[in-house]
Amino acid sequence: MACHSSSPSESDRNSIKSLLKQLAKDFQSLSHRQLQHEVQIIEDKKERDAHLAILEEELKIVKEKDDSHAEGSMRINDYYQPPARRTRREHPKETRVDLPHFYGKENFETYLDWEMKVEQLFACYHVSEERKVPRATLSFQGNAMYWWNALKRESNLHKDPPLHIGTTLREP
Repeated sequence: MACHSSSPSESDRNSIKSLLKQLAKDFQSLSHRQLQHEVQIIEDKKERDAHLAILEEELKIVKEKDDSHAEGSMRINDYYQPPARRTRREHPKETRVDLPHFYGKENFETYLDWEMKVEQLFACYHVSEERKVPRATLSFQGNAMYWWNALKRESNLHKDPPLHIGTTLREP
């Protein structure tokens, strides 16, 4: 039978010592960082207190000037006027209308269904005539959007009159 010693070997003792030294260094570093942080907090507080003292002094000077001028004249608060009442707009703001998307790939019947739905929504929400084209074209997607942008660009180049959605979309 071999006899095992219960005491740690020399290498084990050295590794424990190195671990303890490392822990001591880490603890010292942590303590140093904590101390620096606390010093920074104290310096920041001193800075804020000094700034507050300056502001309080300036406020005191302003109040003294205000008191000396207020004896023979009205105070600043005496000039207060309530805000003007809101006037009603001549043209009330149009509500948001969520239109169905139009992709331009479908057949003519799909377009007619989309157009009827859009006209119903415009009538329901009282969309003005001059706003119908810009609102309707916002729902264009894919090919329809590209087609519309090309048509607008061509119209602008030739200085044509503004486009109307119904007649423009039905043209071949």
